[in-house]
Amino acid sequence: MKIAIIFDAKTKGGGGFFQSLNSAIFLKRLESKIYKINFITTDRETMSILKKEGLTVIYFKKILSSKIFSKLYQISLLKFIFNFFKFNNPFSSFLKKNNFDFVIFLGPSWLITQCDEHNFISTIYDINFKLENYFPEYQSKLTFTIKNEIVNRSVNHGFRILVDTMRSKRELIQYYNCPEKKIIIQPFIPLLPTLEKNIEKENELKIISNLGLEGKKFLFYPAQFWSHKNHKYIVDAIEILSKKDKNIKIVFCGTNKNNLDYIKKSIKEKNLENYFFILDFISNQEMIALYKNCIALVMPTYVARSTLPLYEAFYFKKIVLYSKDILDEELEKLITTIDLNNPEDLSNKIIDLSKSDNFANKKVLDAFSHYLENCNESIFLNNYKSILDEYRYQVERWKNFS
Repeated sequence: MKIAIIFDAKTKGGGGFFQSLNSAIFLKRLESKIYKINFITTDRETMSILKKEGLTVIYFKKILSSKIFSKLYQISLLKFIFNFFKFNNPFSSFLKKNNFDFVIFLGPSWLITQCDEHNFISTIYDINFKLENYFPEYQSKLTFTIKNEIVNRSVNHGFRILVDTMRSKRELIQYYNCPEKKIIIQPFIPLLPTLEKNIEKENELKIISNLGLEGKKFLFYPAQFWSHKNHKYIVDAIEILSKKDKNIKIVFCGTNKNNLDYIKKSIKEKNLENYFFILDFISNQEMIALYKNCIALVMPTYVARSTLPLYEAFYFKKIVLYSKDILDEELEKLITTIDLNNPEDLSNKIIDLSKSDNFANKKVLDAFSHYLENCNESIFLNNYKSILDEYRYQVERWKNFS
């Protein structure tokens, strides 16, 4: 059975890229006489990275023509003509030309909407665009339409859908009427733990020194500057904290998603420049060094039932200060919640953890155990192999793969 694995994330796409990369590395191990695997990417820089990992990669270059075809197909007369003459969209034609039997989407790619006449499985990270649609990044009609179409297509045509938590599963059933049997829970598995061994203590301390953080107590928030990531809440909390503790620092890192200038302005207006280190997109080695030397991860996000930084903090045995009532219920038991309507709550908890080495100690150990039990390669591969074996058995009712 020939399988196309679609890697449609860009290198600076945040957690989605690294989640896809780790998944791709794992899925390569499923290749056998039964399952022949090819990775498909729409980005040349990504293709180079995948090749360095020893993956077989094909570059799909017809994104623009696929989008033009999709637009034209919405015109009734052209749709009739295309169907009459059996014109396929470029992506579907590409899959047929390369004789792929099945398609795996590692993330919520737009190409899911173009996957005609091929069965597929997809990974849906969240449906926040529907639940928290008041944020600027979700208000664009085009953005909402595309995201909604991707989920609808997955629910109505996908063979299986992977989601990160039980809460995400419930929401997909509730808001999209998805059949329960279609949904498989697969926690995110971060890439950083597999890279940690490559950083010696000396290099780790050098990185911290080069970033200007040597000898400083700091909290870490790795998140792109989207509105829903709520960096402003931390700024407001530090304004309160600055009157009590002059030593705590905050490290932000992530690319600008139209909210960075506002955050910088807020910091400047409150005269808090000495409390913040704002970094751009940083290397994996720098990320690991920051995790290992921070006193806590702080995530006041309004969305996501789980995140890669959450699991990264679990692995590195760090205290997690996370938004109340946002995470999946099982994960919330493992963190210290913060009230997003009250910045003073975060301020007080930062003071508590900076004073006590035992702050949330049991939760940290329980979180590490949870990581080991749930975020491992064995569970990941078993989930995917079970899906592929089930699909192959069904298709053998009418098709010979040999």
